[in-house]
Amino acid sequence: MGFGSSLMLKINIEKVLKELGVTDAEVEHCDLTSLAGTKSDLIIVSKDLADSCSGHGEVIALSNIMKKDELKTKLEAFLNTKKAS
Repeated sequence: MGFGSSLMLKINIEKVLKELGVTDAEVEHCDLTSLAGTKSDLIIVSKDLADSCSGHGEVIALSNIMKKDELKTKLEAFLNTKKAS
């Protein structure tokens, strides 16, 4: 994912988090190269790049990074598992 597509995804993530009532999340975006050397709580990425993100945090792989409904479903499931732990 490049810098432009990651920015678009960041905006959608922030919208979904707001819809879900999450106010304490920090959302950052970067290109795949910049991910090296970082550790995140969660990485949301397109399905074709998910393997490249292993080892940097939990990964949510999206079939289409522009589909907000898929993002919301997967992000909500992730957040629910964190609440349960």
